[in-house]
Amino acid sequence: MYEIEMNVNAAIDMPEEKLQSEKSSMTRRITTYLRWVGSILIIVSAISFMLQGHEDIVPAYRYWIGLGFTLLLCAGGMICAYLFRETKGARIFFGLGAAFLPVQVSQVSAMIYGYWHGKAALQPAYSWLQFMNVSPTIITLDFFITAALLVLVGYASYAILARKHLYTLLYTSIAANALLLLPIRDGDMIAVIIAGLFVVLRRSELRLHRDLAMRLAEGMAARALMSLPLWIIIGRSMLYPTSYWLTIVLSATVVMYCIYDINHYTQSDFIRYICQWLGTIAAINIWLQCAGQLGCLNDDNFSVFLPIAVILFGLSARVNFYPRFYRFIASALVVFLSLDAMIEQQSLAPVLAIAAGTLLTISGIRYREKMPFFCGNVCVVSGFLFYWEYAINIYTATPWISSIVLGLLVILLASYIESKDRLIMAKMRYYFNQLKQWN
Repeated sequence: MYEIEMNVNAAIDMPEEKLQSEKSSMTRRITTYLRWVGSILIIVSAISFMLQGHEDIVPAYRYWIGLGFTLLLCAGGMICAYLFRETKGARIFFGLGAAFLPVQVSQVSAMIYGYWHGKAALQPAYSWLQFMNVSPTIITLDFFITAALLVLVGYASYAILARKHLYTLLYTSIAANALLLLPIRDGDMIAVIIAGLFVVLRRSELRLHRDLAMRLAEGMAARALMSLPLWIIIGRSMLYPTSYWLTIVLSATVVMYCIYDINHYTQSDFIRYICQWLGTIAAINIWLQCAGQLGCLNDDNFSVFLPIAVILFGLSARVNFYPRFYRFIASALVVFLSLDAMIEQQSLAPVLAIAAGTLLTISGIRYREKMPFFCGNVCVVSGFLFYWEYAINIYTATPWISSIVLGLLVILLASYIESKDRLIMAKMRYYFNQLKQWN
């Protein structure tokens, strides 16, 4: 009797529990939308101020307005954490505050650069990005305020986002912002800074990525904040005259992020598809920049494009979409360039054709694809046929010796075939059947 009453009560209470669950779910959705809207409004407002609100403001005041904006975000985080006892809003506010810190650092860097170089300083075309005629006292004050905020706000932000890796994130972020602070705008030196900072950040990224907690939203936000100074340096370098090395470094950065590391950040097929083609274009651009610097593009020699086939083959092992298409284009390109080089009677053309054909054949066997396999065979055969003229000259120069050697080889070949005919036929049938199953 008691069990029956319990079952009846459970049946009565179930709709109410379900209703409470639905209300809670609706509340979470509404608050999530509100947080997204608020964050977007804050970011858009800050960008609007950066683009439009600097026209009539003294450069020294631009920093103070941004400083007040950063402190206001931190105050919002404190209200959420200690007054509302709510951590999601606090994480958002402190995350946005930490995101605006590199902007403050970049402004101080512009002040130092303008004061250091004076009238010889390279200035961007936009007046709201020029921080000239700021007194050394104000620059020193802004420098110490920024350094203090970088430690305090960075500590609070990373502690609330990823406490387990707090010091790794904090030290790396401070080091990256210190490089952002350097008053350097020369294209070659900026290329060295970007390359070094990219290597350091990528090593930290790969180490943090091994922790499953760092793949959640909070961990991803902390990793993005750590890398933000790099992207500011890259964006700032676009405002000044570029150099050959800067172009190479930026292209290599795009390749690494869009081809090798994109799976660490998103599983969206659309984003990975777009990034794959961006990375492919950047990889090809690296070689074109090198070839242009060496003056190879001015020649009529098509073999200068052979490294593009190597690049496509290398990328085919890393891309998420159409790896066979990459190998197809690379194989066809190798055949065309090899035949063109041999037609032009280039000295090393047959040797390179045989070597490239061997590698293509091995790749075809490894990936079980017909196109690289057949293209490799064509290159190898073409390379050996190139020496057919030399074989004919040797035969005509010493006909008797050549005939004896050729006759001896023919008889040995016939004997080998007759003794191994079943094994040879079985192997041929096996390989042909395997080849039919390839892509």
